[in-house]
Amino acid sequence: MMKTIRANISGKTRKAILPLAFITTSLVSYAGGSLPVPNAVMITKNLNNKKHKVRLFTASDNKTLLFTVDGVEGKQYTLFVFDLEGKLILQSAIRNRETGILPEINAGNYLYEVLVNDSKIENGQLKIK
Repeated sequence: MMKTIRANISGKTRKAILPLAFITTSLVSYAGGSLPVPNAVMITKNLNNKKHKVRLFTASDNKTLLFTVDGVEGKQYTLFVFDLEGKLILQSAIRNRETGILPEINAGNYLYEVLVNDSKIENGQLKIK
């Protein structure tokens, strides 16, 4: 079932069609309490590969980082996170279409690299507030 909602965005009324389940889930999640203030996690990609789609994102608690790759079947992908001095903070290895759960990282700026078979397929910056 689809539900049409109207929202005032930048002084203009916009119409959006959302699935009812999405609306219900959102309302139930915040029922009876104030909205949580998420930790800010910003990811800047310097090298991006179309053959291997790498995603770094936060879990619903906004503290746990998740790492997943949609790429070549049977390959192992390794994520390395370094501080700005080059010290290895954490490492996670997953197979194609798996999701790795990374421990909470302290606030700060970090560099990351994703490798497959010792070849760099993506790198960038990770900023956690």
